[in-house]
Amino acid sequence: MDKLGGGVAYVGADHAIRIVPSGVPTQSLGKIESDLDDNLFDAAGRNSGNMEWNSTFQLNKPAGWTFTVKDAQGRTDRTLKGSGAAVTVSWDGKTTSGAYAYNGPKTWTLTATAADGGGTYTTSGKLALSGGRQGHHDQGGYAYGELVTLNSSGSLALQYTDGGGTFDWKQNGSGWPAGTVAVLFGDMGKDRCAEMLVRMPNGELRRYAGKCGEGSYAPASSHTSLGTGWNAYNVLTAPGDLTGDGRTDLLARKASTGDVYLFANDGASRLKPGVKIRSWATYKKIVGAGDLNGDGFGDVLVQDKAGTLWRYDGTGTGQVKERVKVFSNWGTSYNVVVGVGDITGDGKNDLVSRDTAGNLYRNNGDGKGSFGARTRIATGWQAYRGIF
Repeated sequence: MDKLGGGVAYVGADHAIRIVPSGVPTQSLGKIESDLDDNLFDAAGRNSGNMEWNSTFQLNKPAGWTFTVKDAQGRTDRTLKGSGAAVTVSWDGKTTSGAYAYNGPKTWTLTATAADGGGTYTTSGKLALSGGRQGHHDQGGYAYGELVTLNSSGSLALQYTDGGGTFDWKQNGSGWPAGTVAVLFGDMGKDRCAEMLVRMPNGELRRYAGKCGEGSYAPASSHTSLGTGWNAYNVLTAPGDLTGDGRTDLLARKASTGDVYLFANDGASRLKPGVKIRSWATYKKIVGAGDLNGDGFGDVLVQDKAGTLWRYDGTGTGQVKERVKVFSNWGTSYNVVVGVGDITGDGKNDLVSRDTAGNLYRNNGDGKGSFGARTRIATGWQAYRGIF
């Protein structure tokens, strides 16, 4: 008899094949075996050369199945479907729209429903995506935001986190002159490595090729000049994607007028000509913060002279909406505020600030455009000439 239920076939005296009910209840859908790919998946193939996450599941009978990948905030990146007893899942790290998903921790779920109505089977797991789209300030190529510090000895350090909300280790590059300004940027080409912009003291803006966490930056590292005259701007910051094309853009405030210009990333290693979008002469700080409210577009934080913190939401069309108050009487002791990206591992962009005593604080992003109460995460940071 068929152990899965159904009928029993026999050949009658007339040589005809007949099927009669076996009387055995249909066995519930289940897994016989599975072969899961590595839970560290590099969609760029830099480690294994494999640019797909491939896994197989052998079920005990035919079924219709759905495979779903979600990000750290529970948002669906991709859904794949198929049918049969042999389930083969191949995910290329892309979303349903065809764009690469953001790097970072993912959860996957496989749900199958037996074709004969005999039950369902569900299993799930975790994987870590790299080689996809970089998060805000993501220099390491995984998901977490990094911070850049410059000390009096000319050492420019990438400060990395392990996702626990503090900076745990660093990579140093020496030889940087006083007055160097760094802007942690996104990919300006096609290799899916976030790059770094550096304004030299003479006003030259350089694009340093991304390293995806493999090494530090020195002045002689591979770079391209993006022009001179950038000392005319007293703010250079990357808000994330303001234009809706999936690429990080640059904002710059002209010191003489307070006018703010958007320099869009052209995706071919250059910046498009600047377009004036606002005039923010009175703001003490202008901070590119990445996507704070979950709409997929970069946002900007500003602090006025009264200590009020405001948020300007990106529109995806190269503009920002009207400001929304985040906090009153905030950060009057801070001399540095950085939209650092996600350093807690929850998929929400955070804020890091240094006060005049050298204390470093973290405000956790809530994913809705605001932040939680501050937590001190380091001391002695007054030694750094620059924090970016």
